[in-house]
Amino acid sequence: MTQPEDDLPEEDLLAGEFALGLLTGDALRDAQRRSATDPDFAAAVARWDAQFAGMTDALAPVAPRPAVKAALMARLFPPAQKTGLWQRLWLWQAATVAALVLLAVVMLRDPVVPPQQGPLYTAELVSAEGDFRVLAVVDKTTNEVVLTRTAGAAPEGRILQVWASGPGEPVMSVGLWPEGETVRLALPPTIAAVEGALTLGVSEEPPGGSPTGAPTGRIFGLVEIADVRPAL
Repeated sequence: MTQPEDDLPEEDLLAGEFALGLLTGDALRDAQRRSATDPDFAAAVARWDAQFAGMTDALAPVAPRPAVKAALMARLFPPAQKTGLWQRLWLWQAATVAALVLLAVVMLRDPVVPPQQGPLYTAELVSAEGDFRVLAVVDKTTNEVVLTRTAGAAPEGRILQVWASGPGEPVMSVGLWPEGETVRLALPPTIAAVEGALTLGVSEEPPGGSPTGAPTGRIFGLVEIADVRPAL
């Protein structure tokens, strides 16, 4: 038999009012705090919830009119605004160009880099799965490449290694990328002398780099930079 309301402890009544959603203001905030920190109060709220839920068991379900249901669903789950293909393409291109420009500006402001005499080349390396992205800037003044990861990383216990090749030439290591989001590497003389298409790639390798002189782990992707010229 249910205990008369007048005989219920004040704390239990408060829990019931909270379960029914009758509290407001400071009382509501205090009850929310207590339900999160006071196990006894939280248990009382749960008992009231179960009791109130059981009161509806004998009620027969009534389906809402289609217009009412449609209006409710539209209010609760408004359709997401669709972004047009060209708008999405423009946003992606703008973000990529902005990142490339920022990389070039940061590199040119580095005091260890002499005044620009040769061209700069920028490219983005993206894995086929889209889980790894690298922005690359090749500076022909210093024959260096600056790479910045914008997505992905080497698996735990592995490092990244950068590779490059010229047209019809075998791939060769440019250097290791053991940690950090950005790395600056000097191009080997053979790669620095490439004219035409320069291909860059990144793979994951064991600590210390590939033991074979060629990629042994996953190759995240390759990017070809066309029309590369030497420094003026």
